[in-house]
Amino acid sequence: MNNTVKFSKEWLVKLASTKAEKRTEYKDSEIRYLRATHHIGGTVKLSVYRCPRGTRKAVRVALPFTVTESMPNLQQIRAEANKVINLLDQGINPNEAKTKANTPELILRIALDNYLDGSTNTERVNTNWRRAIETHLANWLDKPLKELCTPQRIFAQHRLIMREIANSNQSQGLKGDGGIGANEVLKKLRRILNFNRALDRSLNLPQWPAEELGGSGLKMWVDQKPRTSRIHREEFSIFWPALECLSCPVQRDLFKFMLLIGCRSGEARSLEASDVNFNRWTITFKNTKNGLDHTLPLTETLKTIILERISCGDGNKLFPLFDPKVITKHIEKACGLHVSPHDLRRTFSGIAEIAGIGSTTKKHLLNHLSGRDVTDDYTGSIDIDDLRIALTKIENKIMEFVNLQK
Repeated sequence: MNNTVKFSKEWLVKLASTKAEKRTEYKDSEIRYLRATHHIGGTVKLSVYRCPRGTRKAVRVALPFTVTESMPNLQQIRAEANKVINLLDQGINPNEAKTKANTPELILRIALDNYLDGSTNTERVNTNWRRAIETHLANWLDKPLKELCTPQRIFAQHRLIMREIANSNQSQGLKGDGGIGANEVLKKLRRILNFNRALDRSLNLPQWPAEELGGSGLKMWVDQKPRTSRIHREEFSIFWPALECLSCPVQRDLFKFMLLIGCRSGEARSLEASDVNFNRWTITFKNTKNGLDHTLPLTETLKTIILERISCGDGNKLFPLFDPKVITKHIEKACGLHVSPHDLRRTFSGIAEIAGIGSTTKKHLLNHLSGRDVTDDYTGSIDIDDLRIALTKIENKIMEFVNLQK
């Protein structure tokens, strides 16, 4: 820059009293990063122009002075310029610091909305997410996410959620120390944090403290083994009579239906009469866990269950039950077996193996998309009649176990 001048108050005030033909910048001969920009309208702006340490792009930081007769002397202006230069030499951009100071803190409630709006989850999954966060992190919803995600606060909240769930289970006569439930809530918080960090880097959200919470740190996570509980072949002879003796036919038919078709509890309870195709005798599960509709054929036994539910006319839903876990309690009281709704799905999968159902067919029956390999592309879609044959084989094997010890 050729416009190098030793700045003085008198020179700057005189410069501001004239109009420039074009925008012109001057450099102070004493502090080379101190600049005075003369604009066409006559205004003179003071700034520091320099690259922050570690970068190659210069930034312009405006100084808080107006060039008038009442402006401070040059000693004060140069002192302020040196403060800015020192910050830039440390790699600190005052412009970014000012933006951060004026940016409202991202609270958990908004961060949750951001995640749910941007996710590809189904509506049902999003509802479960919101319920989990708003129930177990209610006291955190209006607090800045940045302040919440410290190792100590996360660990303390995990243990608090564990106690809350354990107490709730105990009051309902259920087992469980709440560890798995607390794990799931904090995993959701972790995903919310990571999503919002990627969404807007300017928020400067911290990374999830994985190392501090892991095995070499606070050891927060409770060991979570995959559930394997199911009905074993020798237990069918007592399970089935207990199921038949349920006083509520909707409860009885729901558990029978889930066992014989392998669907999830929520998918079965969402079924309506309009989901049944009476020409092809198929039923379509809508809004499933993977977001896709899933159509399966009905065996003769499944047809009988569906027709009975429709004939009873209990509203639009085929299985109008809010909480199927009460069925688990009734069966346990009747025969001593603790059979949860998802145990029926695991039982269905295990019996499919025993009945010789191929892995591709079983995957289709269970509506599993994960673990796809190139062989699936050669196999193509499975005919509905082949699926009906597979379901009939599974049903026959179940009834064989029911009659095993009679």
